[in-house]
Amino acid sequence: MLINTVLAEELLQDAAILLKIGLELIAILIVAIAVVTIPKRIRGYRRRSATLEQLIRLDLGLSLALSLEFLLAADVVGTAISPSWDAVAKLAAITGIRTFLNFFLHRELKELQEIQTPLKSP
Repeated sequence: MLINTVLAEELLQDAAILLKIGLELIAILIVAIAVVTIPKRIRGYRRRSATLEQLIRLDLGLSLALSLEFLLAADVVGTAISPSWDAVAKLAAITGIRTFLNFFLHRELKELQEIQTPLKSP
């Protein structure tokens, strides 16, 4: 019975590590795709009358906010497999920092969206 429990814990830890890596990979891909598609977005935006810089900042900001959510999920999964007090304290600090960043990023994005809405109207 003890061997089954140890084996189950090891499998769960391996699954959590794979999930953590997968979530981090998704976060990286979101930012990479956003950066790589900037030239395409620039060509598309030139046809509109809106401010190019604000539109790019809005698109990149949305990508960064989504990426931060995936990174936060990866940190939670990573801490779930080794819940020491040190790991929990680090998770609390990381969560606080990322939540702070995400809050202000969403606030800035909301302001950019409010600016862009009148510009997109005919």
